[in-house]
Amino acid sequence: MLEALVHAAERFREEGNLPPIGYKPKIPKWIITLKDKKAYLEGPYTPKEISKIYAPDRQRSGTKPEPFLLLDKAQYVFGIPKNDKKAAQLHKKYMTLLEEAAKEAQEPSLYCIIEFLRGPQLEGLEKIKPGDLVAIRIKPDRFPFELESVQKFWSEYLSRELRTDYQAICSICGAETNILRILPREIVVLGQKCQISSFNKSAFLSFGRTQTTNAPICFDCASKAIDALDYLIRTERHHKLIWRNPKALSGLDNQLAVFWLDKKTEVSFEERTYDIEELLSLVLEGTSDSAPTSATLSQLRQFLDIPWTAKEAALLLDERRFYLAVLSANKGRLVVREWLEARLGAIRTNLRKFLQSTCIISPWGDEPRPLPIRTLVGACEGVSPNLIRGLMRTAYIGYDPPWELLEAALRRLRIPSVVQDRQNTWRLHALAAAIKLKLFYGKEEVRTMEQLDPERKNQAYLCGRLLAVLEEAQLRASDFKLKRTIVDRFYGAASTAPAFVFGGLIKLATTAHLPKVSPEVQGLVEEILSILDEAGGFPRTLTQREQAEFALGFYHQRAYFRAQRGKGKAESGEPTPEQKTTEEGR
Repeated sequence: MLEALVHAAERFREEGNLPPIGYKPKIPKWIITLKDKKAYLEGPYTPKEISKIYAPDRQRSGTKPEPFLLLDKAQYVFGIPKNDKKAAQLHKKYMTLLEEAAKEAQEPSLYCIIEFLRGPQLEGLEKIKPGDLVAIRIKPDRFPFELESVQKFWSEYLSRELRTDYQAICSICGAETNILRILPREIVVLGQKCQISSFNKSAFLSFGRTQTTNAPICFDCASKAIDALDYLIRTERHHKLIWRNPKALSGLDNQLAVFWLDKKTEVSFEERTYDIEELLSLVLEGTSDSAPTSATLSQLRQFLDIPWTAKEAALLLDERRFYLAVLSANKGRLVVREWLEARLGAIRTNLRKFLQSTCIISPWGDEPRPLPIRTLVGACEGVSPNLIRGLMRTAYIGYDPPWELLEAALRRLRIPSVVQDRQNTWRLHALAAAIKLKLFYGKEEVRTMEQLDPERKNQAYLCGRLLAVLEEAQLRASDFKLKRTIVDRFYGAASTAPAFVFGGLIKLATTAHLPKVSPEVQGLVEEILSILDEAGGFPRTLTQREQAEFALGFYHQRAYFRAQRGKGKAESGEPTPEQKTTEEGR
């Protein structure tokens, strides 16, 4: 992973997206402009009033509070005390660093700043608090730390300060060089500061090696890896929050995915340009409390079906590499929960198969569409974050979907309010897609099971269809005025032990419901019963896989009825707008 991040840094820096080595974005609260031997104080600024500035940065702790070059807290810049006696010492370190930079970089503007800081006290200094960030510049349009000579000094200075005095082989690039004893800076993952490499057990500190020297990394590789990962975490197009536990604001319960290609790649097709990197992340979309983003997934499916032309083949698009890491932060340590790496050619094949397997009609019979990972998992509820990572492996690498997905979906469907979509229709849609994914991933039936398959002879599937038909008869007989149907009471039992339930349901329908509805529904009941009889009758119990077949049979048949009512094709009992509103609210 670190090696891939080093290469990513080279790509991002070429694109102009990374700061100079040893720099990070900062927002000064105060800016001092030196002009005509006068100092002008500007501020205080808020984050909304001023843009972030790439400025020198390094890792510092309370025991060794090293200064930052040029942009730092007022405690360092002016020696403003913070209820302690260290301010003068911190200011002295700041000035020593500034003098060293001026000498090595031979930059006149740095000497002007040194002269200013040694001169009379700045007017308005009492407004500045010790912890406020202060930047000093000579010209209104440029800060001295933006000069190439100053950037070069800072990189060389950090390298001298942080490396050991002996050589070893860098574990990333393989070069024999002076390795780091301290990493240049930390990164922030989900609100926690973390090191990209750390040790917390004595077993890892063999041969007297401590800190970073037990995992030797050179300054150049460490800086690149940190800069790249920091950029991925900060940039919206390169990360997705895939798991958030509201009861645990930090720690292993929260997980962030970062992803990138080894090279930014775009493909044009029919006057449309596709940003492949952005499209590949769409399968991670969706939330646990919103409907799926079907439009963007449709774009992804369209891209996956585009045949590579000679132009794309010449670019070796199939050989492009896609990287994805799932990260957590635990007590200041970076935890890599998942690491995926694959060629774009294989990714296309696997994503196409995944989306096809999740493609299914909506509960109201709308056009079949695929669903993203977070929507599938959000509908299941009460599952572990391992499920999301398992589905990532399915989508990108081609692994079989985890059994936990099927178990969680079936468990949710036993709740009456869920199977009757009284909460949100998208939840039932997602549960059906999850079941279809697990049952038919990579199988021939993946297309036929997008909607009702009247030719399917599976006993469990037929039992599910029959329950939906009996519910439809009940609804039509009551002119769609019922708030509760037989599904509320009997879905759980019918989906696990059909032989003990359907006898009573059929008797009820025969005497109370079927005589009041059209011959269409009566004929459908007789047809399904006839096929079931040929197949051996009602099963006594259903296995987990058979329960999934039952769920799809029920879902498909009910969606079919709803779609027909929506098109006005039902022979009788078509609901009024008020009745449909009542049914949609169930």
